[in-house]
Amino acid sequence: MPTSLLDSERLAELAATHLVDSAPEEPFDRLTRMVTRLLGVPVSLVSLVDDRRQFFKSLQGLDGWAGEQRQTPLTHSFCQYVVIDQAPLIVNDAESDARVCDNLAIPDLGVKAYLGVPLALPSGHVIGSLCAIDTTPREWSDSDLKTMSDVADIVMSEIGLRHEIGMRREAENNQELLIAELHHRVKNTLATVQALIQLSLTSSPTMANFRDTIGVRIASLANTHTLLTNKRWRAISFRDLLMSELEPYAQPGRIVLDGEDFDLGAEVATTVGMVIHELTTNAAKYGALSSADGRIAIRWRTENHQNQSGVSLDLTWQETGGPSPSYEGKGFGSILIERLIGKQFGGTTAFDFAVEGLTFRARFVVPTPI
Repeated sequence: MPTSLLDSERLAELAATHLVDSAPEEPFDRLTRMVTRLLGVPVSLVSLVDDRRQFFKSLQGLDGWAGEQRQTPLTHSFCQYVVIDQAPLIVNDAESDARVCDNLAIPDLGVKAYLGVPLALPSGHVIGSLCAIDTTPREWSDSDLKTMSDVADIVMSEIGLRHEIGMRREAENNQELLIAELHHRVKNTLATVQALIQLSLTSSPTMANFRDTIGVRIASLANTHTLLTNKRWRAISFRDLLMSELEPYAQPGRIVLDGEDFDLGAEVATTVGMVIHELTTNAAKYGALSSADGRIAIRWRTENHQNQSGVSLDLTWQETGGPSPSYEGKGFGSILIERLIGKQFGGTTAFDFAVEGLTFRARFVVPTPI
């Protein structure tokens, strides 16, 4: 079997659509009816191909056992070649075409001519085919191919819409935690502004200098929220995410970042941004950033994860030069960090409140952006 059909990332993305084995839906059926009318064919399919079968999310005109079961094994599939080649498949006369002449769809399903175009996700993985089938040989025109490609784009838009709805439903399931975080973040923002003012006063030689710098620092804090909001549905650099919170304190030598940059998907970036925000706020209120001499070194290493689609991240956040930390039990911030990394990523965290300053360590798998 071709390796492209067995590709684990492709199969995972196909499964994530939640379309395989799902019930018929009118938006997809409307599109296959459109294909039969526009091309004048008896059969049209939205076919999703995994490593052992093709499942018909929508079908028009396919009778018999294949229509009743809404699927066939790959022995009866032309659509698999669209997935394998990641390109349209044009068959004018199936019985005389060396690529498919032995396929059982010819005698068992009456396929004599076939035109299929890829259904490709934004990642580039092809999960199936939109196809038109005729029961007699025919010459497919350039116009036929253009029509099929246009309708395939509409199919993928429909799939993308369902994916977005699913993401929103998942977000709603976490609404209670997000609301609590919203209230907590507002309080922390005010605390951070106060810390910025105090730090700017102690580090500014004159009031004029203080006025020049405090406005920039507060604006940088506001830009952090704008950055996360504007890029919520796109990938964001891990280093950019760090600096969106730390930039107000980034005087020369005060912040050290050591690690190879990588991208985070939107949902992952939101969670990691919460963690960074909690650490930064704690440092500004009680740790290294509350003192003019305080320093923070953030070091991370990444490696490909063997069993999951993503990278393993080892992160160390180390504070020095600030007041000695005091530990009086877990606060909201540390509990939130443990919950986010532990429950959402299955990762581990450790807080070391040493005399020299807080050292925080985390290890978790960061999913690859789709």
